[in-house]
Amino acid sequence: MQTFQTGQKTQLGQLTPATQLTLSARVTGPAAEYDLILFGLDAEGKLADDRYMVFYNQPRSPEGALSMQSGARGEKVFTLDLGRLPASVRRLSLASTVDEGAFSEIDHAEVTLSADGRPVATYRVTGRDFQAQKAVMLLDVYFKDVWRVGAVGQGFNGGLAALVRHFGGEVADTPASRPPTPSAAPSPAPAPTPTPVPTPAPAAPPVSLQKITLDKQGSSTKLSLKKGGGSDPIRVNLNWERGGGLFRAGADLDLGCMYVMNDGSRGVIQALGNRFGSERLAPHIGLDHDDRTGAARDGENLTIYRPDLIHTVLIFAFIYEGTSDFTRVKGRLSLKDPRGNEITVQLSNPDMRRTFCAIASVENVGGEVKITKEERYFGDHQECDEHYGFGFRWSAGNK
Repeated sequence: MQTFQTGQKTQLGQLTPATQLTLSARVTGPAAEYDLILFGLDAEGKLADDRYMVFYNQPRSPEGALSMQSGARGEKVFTLDLGRLPASVRRLSLASTVDEGAFSEIDHAEVTLSADGRPVATYRVTGRDFQAQKAVMLLDVYFKDVWRVGAVGQGFNGGLAALVRHFGGEVADTPASRPPTPSAAPSPAPAPTPTPVPTPAPAAPPVSLQKITLDKQGSSTKLSLKKGGGSDPIRVNLNWERGGGLFRAGADLDLGCMYVMNDGSRGVIQALGNRFGSERLAPHIGLDHDDRTGAARDGENLTIYRPDLIHTVLIFAFIYEGTSDFTRVKGRLSLKDPRGNEITVQLSNPDMRRTFCAIASVENVGGEVKITKEERYFGDHQECDEHYGFGFRWSAGNK
């Protein structure tokens, strides 16, 4: 296996004759989450189609030549089938981004290129290789006469937005940052009709990178369901920490949801009772695991795979054991869609007397997903159900 240094390049054929490859990558450090993204770029190194941004909430390209799945120990494993890529995709660039902190704080980032289940190359960097960068390009697999591999190790202080702009993508403005619409002006005098000119090809759609925090109870925002036929998944993450920023060992917070679908079916997804749900089976809502101690850096994750099929999903958290109330943990919920939109809900008004919190509601409203901050505290599941009117029959359970 060849060990790469920053800036080193070689022909892929000198490592392996295979064109079906895997890239396994992992970043370790103090941040709650390091996102890994594989960009499919054209021959000029530009992003012509944001469907070739493969990451946690868009885990495959349209034809399946690129895909991503979670591996062991927090790894992300990207599968590459170079023979199935369209001719417009000539460079694959693996990058990592972080929202809080910088890459100077990481322990290390490591990428391994494998073929036929056998590692053929590896590239490793540490925090000493960076300063204030919040986005880092790690490894490229690209076509220049033949397929080649290059270790990059360069980054951007501006994070994901700067990275997307570097690749020629347009970052959509958030509503607050858009300039005001100019007031109407008097109509000008009629002008001669110009000679028609050919209409240029439409530009690639802007990559939306909205980051919204819902501060107040009842505040809401919307995500469009139009792209992808409404089947783009929404990833929900629950995390909690001590005031000093370290994960609180021993505190067992559970993420779950009560749901009603458009067809009238309803139910509950949660670790209690092993009701983890499924991507393939109705209601197409899945909980990834049960973090019993708070030690998992990515907390607990719930994915709404088919938001177009839902009527209402109420996302909740409850304290199973390890702490007495929500004031002792800094709970936060984030929701992300495939286009990079991120919505954060902080548990900013914890109730010392109650151990169950309805955090946010997700509703399908006229082709859009409406997300509303609830943050209402209850004694248990049944009390919450009675407030929202789902109408379940409850019995005691354990894990």
